[in-house]
Amino acid sequence: MIENAQTPLDACDRRILAEIQHDLRRSPDEIAEAAGTSVSSYRRRLKRLRESGVIEREVALVRHGQLGIDIIVMVSLNEERGPEYDRLKRIYRRSPQITQCYSVTGDADLILHVHMPDMATFENWIETNIIEDQAVKRCTSHVVYSRVKFETAIEL
Repeated sequence: MIENAQTPLDACDRRILAEIQHDLRRSPDEIAEAAGTSVSSYRRRLKRLRESGVIEREVALVRHGQLGIDIIVMVSLNEERGPEYDRLKRIYRRSPQITQCYSVTGDADLILHVHMPDMATFENWIETNIIEDQAVKRCTSHVVYSRVKFETAIEL
């Protein structure tokens, strides 16, 4: 579920968030200057943003192809509601191949973002984990052949 509780943010907080979403590897001096604040204010605000949960976590973005993960697939599913739906969500949360899973409105119940090394591995995975599961009524997959845009920063 998406969190709805909001932490009040002022213009300086938003500038700091805009800066660190693009590159947190820069020094505190560089980020503070770009955000138009002092280093001590930047550090204090960053600590508050982390503690309040506005900053959920800090991660490294990895080039999938460099790791031999060449296939990205969006899988949409229609599933049985009730206990089976909850069971499948638990399974999908634990699956290392699924990097994102969303409950959605519209024609599908869930959208899965899946990363695989190759099509043969994907074929085996989808048959074993999706198609053979009796709770899945319908499955549609979309293989990504070209990334048009990938951005993790949220517009502030």
